[in-house]
Amino acid sequence: MQEALTNIDVEKTVLGCMLLESTTLHRVLPLLKPSDFCLESHRRIFHVIADLAESGKPVDEMTVVDALISKGQLESVGGAAYVTSLIEKVTLSLAKVTNVEHYADVIRDKSRRRRARAAGEALVAATLDPSVTTEECLRLVQETLLQIEADSGRSTARHAKDFMPKVVHEIETQAMHQGIVGMTTGLRSLDVATGGIREGELWTIGAMPGRGKTALGVQTALANAAAGTPTCAFSLEMQDVEMGKRFLAAKSSFSALQIRNPHAIGLDRWPELLEAAASVVALPIYVDDRPTLTVQELRASARLYIRQHGVKLIIVDYLRLVTAPGRELRERVANVANGLRELAKTERIGVVLLSQLRRPEGGVNAKPTMLDLKESGDIEAHSHVVVLPYLPITDNGGPLPDEQLLIIGKNRNGRMGPLPVFFDERRLQFVDRTAH
Repeated sequence: MQEALTNIDVEKTVLGCMLLESTTLHRVLPLLKPSDFCLESHRRIFHVIADLAESGKPVDEMTVVDALISKGQLESVGGAAYVTSLIEKVTLSLAKVTNVEHYADVIRDKSRRRRARAAGEALVAATLDPSVTTEECLRLVQETLLQIEADSGRSTARHAKDFMPKVVHEIETQAMHQGIVGMTTGLRSLDVATGGIREGELWTIGAMPGRGKTALGVQTALANAAAGTPTCAFSLEMQDVEMGKRFLAAKSSFSALQIRNPHAIGLDRWPELLEAAASVVALPIYVDDRPTLTVQELRASARLYIRQHGVKLIIVDYLRLVTAPGRELRERVANVANGLRELAKTERIGVVLLSQLRRPEGGVNAKPTMLDLKESGDIEAHSHVVVLPYLPITDNGGPLPDEQLLIIGKNRNGRMGPLPVFFDERRLQFVDRTAH
């Protein structure tokens, strides 16, 4: 069992390489930290090497020994003879300095495994403590595992030759698909204006209650699932059954009103309804309708669905229902938006976050702006694209179809401004106004 948790020989080899060849320093330092080493003596030696390198001083057997003496730590690591033995470990063995990154990966892997074991032991201890709630037990292990996973992403900068082929491939894809390189939004004009939802991007859709943000989120989810892209919606506001009714309205000839009031549907049309339901069942679409979620729970669940179902797109409805640490609302909102941005980037997926707008000062028909996003500074900063549906109404509450828009308030990859659309209230779907 100890072999699974530690590899002392590899730790000695990495330290020996760093002492023997100065060029290995800057190859190893971005990959490891002192706590990754199992032995306390190795942690101290690595810490001294890192301090010397950071201060621009030479790193060799003599300077490291002197630094350990000044800290009063030389004897605790085994004396000067032990430091010398680390160099001999490399020169007298088959280990190669050119393979030092591989050795560092082994150390980091063992470190993660030890931390995972410690998290398990902490969870066992917490479950046996009656003063600790079950929710606190689960949060403890979730936060620890997320931190372990985040730390595993340490890496060095990549040379242009490593990522330029992907740049060229993206340009080729855009050229072949009229500028579209990412996942669809379900609306052609929006796809063309933005290039689609790219892997690693966080999108925000902001609107007042009942003004189309959930509709656009559902439309995006359905369009991607129909294209074969596994999609998951975290529906904190709406139950999965209600979400399913929206799916049916979008995929059938029945209106949303008919599906909500099915007594008006004749028996002769039920086979058509069942056929539409079967078409939805065939799609790779998943709904998590827990009414409350912490941002840690959401990220952990998303990663589970990514690994279980190959999910590539996450829809979150909506931001204010996700809880996060922080004393003030602005801080909590920032933690949610930043957590989802990190999820998109680290997992290479698209994330679409729905957010409620504040009531505009100019009245219900005032066009939304970035300033209307609640706590907009933090949401805007973390989002790659922000889309603001604008569905004005008459004094009687009816639609004004000739004035309906999707306003692109932020776009890192293309144009901003209004797109003329029509909101189909039968299907609860947006369409390009020219196509209506």
